[in-house]
Amino acid sequence: MSRLVSRALVALLATVPAAFAQVQPPLYPPGYAPSAYPAEASPRSQVFDLTAFAGYQLNGDVGTSAGSLNVGDSPSFGAALDYRVHPLASAELIWIYTKPDANFVSINGAFPSSRAFGVASHYFQIGGMHVRHFGPAEPFLGLTLGAALYVPEAIPLNGGGTVNASDTWRFATTFMLGTKLWITPNVGVRLETRMLMPIVINSGGFYAGTGGSGMAVSGGIPSLQFGFTGGLVFGK
Repeated sequence: MSRLVSRALVALLATVPAAFAQVQPPLYPPGYAPSAYPAEASPRSQVFDLTAFAGYQLNGDVGTSAGSLNVGDSPSFGAALDYRVHPLASAELIWIYTKPDANFVSINGAFPSSRAFGVASHYFQIGGMHVRHFGPAEPFLGLTLGAALYVPEAIPLNGGGTVNASDTWRFATTFMLGTKLWITPNVGVRLETRMLMPIVINSGGFYAGTGGSGMAVSGGIPSLQFGFTGGLVFGK
């Protein structure tokens, strides 16, 4: 009888690991289970990816007290480097270039109107994105901060002559929404819409008093640009 009880106890203990494995909570967050994504293309297997892209950018006009700067739409291209800091997040370093034509329409006799001239713009940005994984699709959204550099050509005036404008740096930010479609574990296509926002600081000041001290800055967004791009992405 005792030998029969011992054998039953051994058999019961042998089933405990299997039962525990069945009720153990998964080690992957939702959508990251091995069955949800091929092992050779796991979202955790890539440390960084590099994208070369091109597209078209819609540029907003800029209004001033002396007139309006009409900025045309133009092709754009650039490159982005994404570094994965978490399965659901990446840091991004990006450069965007475009060169639209612009012309100034004056409403003040003290400032002459101009004919069309080119204005090259470079966006240098760093930021982050939230990433999800649905098989080969990797939708994302994110925000970047940095600078925009504007390099205008000589401005031809309607009344004759030209004006040489200096290069201008502006604080800028962008908001992005898009997806990466992985064709293979290391090569894919990136499709994206991005809103670009240069920011002009109008004034700043420092104040101090009995209630404390601080700094106040006023500024605004003179225009919005919307870029629609696509490109090849290479992951590693």
